[in-house]
This record gives sequence, C-alpha cells and structure tokens, in this order.
Amino acid sequence: MTEILIADDHGIVRLGTSIVVKEALPLAKVTQAEDFNEMIKLLSERPYDLLLLDINMPGGNNIKMIEKVLVVQPNIKILVFSSYDETLYALRYLQAGAAGYLNKNTSKADLKEAILAVIQRGKYMSPEVRELYYNTLTMGKSVLRADNPLNKLSNREVDVAKYLVQGMGIMEVSKALNLSTSTVSTYKTRIFEKLQVDNIAELIEKFRLHSGV
Repeated sequence: MTEILIADDHGIVRLGTSIVVKEALPLAKVTQAEDFNEMIKLLSERPYDLLLLDINMPGGNNIKMIEKVLVVQPNIKILVFSSYDETLYALRYLQAGAAGYLNKNTSKADLKEAILAVIQRGKYMSPEVRELYYNTLTMGKSVLRADNPLNKLSNREVDVAKYLVQGMGIMEVSKALNLSTSTVSTYKTRIFEKLQVDNIAELIEKFRLHSGV
C-alpha cells in the first residue's frame, strides 16, 4: 500500500489534496499533518512513500525543511505544493532534495500528474520549471536573474526576506531561523542592496510583483 502524508496548515487544502490523491491512487493510505512538528512526529513513527509539503506553515517556513525531512526519512519523495512562485522557489527546493515542486494555482489534472510522476518515476517538473532547469544547464543562472530580480538572492536571503515581508522584526526572524540578530541584520542589508530597496514597504512591493508571497 502506498503511504502518503499531506502537510499543510489549511484544513481545506488538506481535504482537497486528499481527494485528488485518492482519485490518482485509490488504494493509497493518506495521513495529514497541520504543522511542521506534527509532520516530523508522524515521519518518525513509520515510513511514507510521498510527502506533499506546504513550505509555509507553523514551525517550518524555509528551505531547511527539506533537509530535516530527509534526515528522518532519507528515501521519502517530497512534492512541494506551495502558493509561492515556481520561478523563484522551484529550483532551490529541487536542488535541496525535493522530488518536485507545484504551485497551488495548478489544475487538478496537473496535481494528479505530479503525484503519479513522483510515485512512479521519482521526479516531477512542470513545463515552466523544466524550462528554468534547462536554462540553468545551458545558459547559467544569469539568465534567470534577468527575468526575476529575486533570483539574485541566496537561499538563506530568501528565507530571511520571506519573514521580513510578513512583518517580522530582526529579533523574531533570528528566533525563527535560529540565527543571531547580527547575522539577520547582515542578511537584511544584503537583501536591500541586491534588490535596490530602502525599506520594508519597498521590499514587500518587490516580492508582490515578482513572487507568490
């Protein structure tokens, strides 16, 4: 029996995703988690074949989530299912160890396709992500940066920026990411310089224009 875990803090999303999973894999056993800590607890109790993971939920909101999941279950396949823009986040999470990345605005048919692809072939890329992937292989990261200024940010800078645009202060971000306040301040300065913004309001607007945040 295929074991699937859905981790998302929105009950309606978990319910809808469960329905799609059962349509794609009628014999699958589906378990749900509403936050990162519950997800890790469930993963530690028994093996799962597939994790459908929201990357913005209580207890987890950064790329390190992938590493933490794989420490608990090295062989699990992770399909990131997120509202965040694929063009900014997909390749980062695939490089971190996810098997696929899909935006929540996708169709039911595409979600089914992604689930089956990861279960059967171990990998899924949407046409948009596949194009980005091939561009990085053939033309380098500079091509991506020309399309989206947020691609200038490192993975850690993206993590910090996500919290900043949610209205968190330096102290709150440092606790969320387990970093010192001076380190967070340094990241904030770099983010502002790379994106050519002067304040949080401008940073929020930059993310609104170029990502799903």
